[in-house]
Amino acid sequence: MKFKIKKIYLSWRKGKGSRRKIVGVIERTATNGITFKYLEDGVKAAQLEGFKEYNGFPIPHDFKKIYNENDLDIFSLRLIPFERKDNKHLLKFWEAEGIVNKFDLLALTQGLLPTDNFEFLGLFNPAPNFKFVTDIAGLTHLELEKDTIIKGDILRYDFEANPNAYLDKAVKVYKSELHVGYIKNIHNNIFVKLNRKLNRKLKLVVKEVEQNGIIKNIFVQVTS
Repeated sequence: MKFKIKKIYLSWRKGKGSRRKIVGVIERTATNGITFKYLEDGVKAAQLEGFKEYNGFPIPHDFKKIYNENDLDIFSLRLIPFERKDNKHLLKFWEAEGIVNKFDLLALTQGLLPTDNFEFLGLFNPAPNFKFVTDIAGLTHLELEKDTIIKGDILRYDFEANPNAYLDKAVKVYKSELHVGYIKNIHNNIFVKLNRKLNRKLKLVVKEVEQNGIIKNIFVQVTS
């Protein structure tokens, strides 16, 4: 896995099926190290749906405050604990084997917890031999029947204009001609960039499906 990850966007939503709001950004630069700041437009939109703050990071009234690296250890609490018995299995699932840098791990694993609605979405840039795992958005509204999608399925995608999406393009995902959802905002960046700059497409293979009567989650491996 080779990446050029400079930014991780903090996403929040009210609940399953609600639109994600991009409320902050963690940035890594040679000059300033790792910093975090809230994004005014995203925060204000999220506050209309009940967003308060990310615990430990009060929202500044003017949105100018930048939290520095010394403040950011709290984000590492969302990483997969190394003492977990299934640590290696989980890192393999997220295509994060051998990754030790906390910033990169947070981007690859999304920092998902069952206790809140935050996600950490890496802004991935093209690099040789890269791959990552993402989960498909929009499933709640589609209500796909059980076993419509199975592990190992090869999916395809196309683009549609969407002013709410990163780079104004939504990435619509299909199994054959069946619409199965969208690539999440921010993660769609690399799809659009490769198409615009290099006229290249990525490969999508279903890695895991969570379902009962209907499909709840589809995790896909994205490779160059």
